[in-house]
Amino acid sequence: MHSFRADQFRMMGVLAPWLTANMPAIAKSKVAAKEAADVLAGLPAVQAKAGLTATQTKKVTERRTQQREAFETRILSMLGPLQMVATAANDMEMLGLVTIGRSAFQKLRPELQAGVGQQVLAKATAHASELADHAIDADFLAEARTLADAFQQGLPDTQSLLDARQNANATYEEVHEAQMTQIYELDKAMGIFETVNPELFKRYKAARALLNSGGGKAKKPKSEE
Repeated sequence: MHSFRADQFRMMGVLAPWLTANMPAIAKSKVAAKEAADVLAGLPAVQAKAGLTATQTKKVTERRTQQREAFETRILSMLGPLQMVATAANDMEMLGLVTIGRSAFQKLRPELQAGVGQQVLAKATAHASELADHAIDADFLAEARTLADAFQQGLPDTQSLLDARQNANATYEEVHEAQMTQIYELDKAMGIFETVNPELFKRYKAARALLNSGGGKAKKPKSEE
């Protein structure tokens, strides 16, 4: 298991009992309570897969990772030019779509990420003539569509990955990332407690913190910043 993924796995084990003990307070927000329940429901699937990643899954994991990274890179590279096109056209709806941040895009559930990517591609196709001045030509867009289709076709549903009855063919890495995606959703829902219950929010952040084997805070990768 990758060292940072191991830190995340340890964090999951700390966070789950904290959520269980504090569910009455979390329930002040129905949305946060639902996200917390989903995190708790998904943990057994991660634990069942931990340490069981078979050798043959390595190539599958690498291939799917490459597909996702290629898709993300292509979509993210178009956002700047699309922002300029939207600004010039005073298209606020389009500008709202294409100003999504890199970190926010990468933290989306994979199925939602695919959907946002397709919307970005649709805007790019509709404004192909303007984008030609930004070195985004027909070949670039065709390759973007190919990458988006490859990513979407191999896409497992996040909730299916976290259902031990449905994820028999999933790799540990996929189940782990699905659980982290669920935790990112919980992070968003818990943000309201910074105002309505600061002490609860402070304790949530402490339970949510990543600790490395040396006892200190683990350095966050770009996807967690």
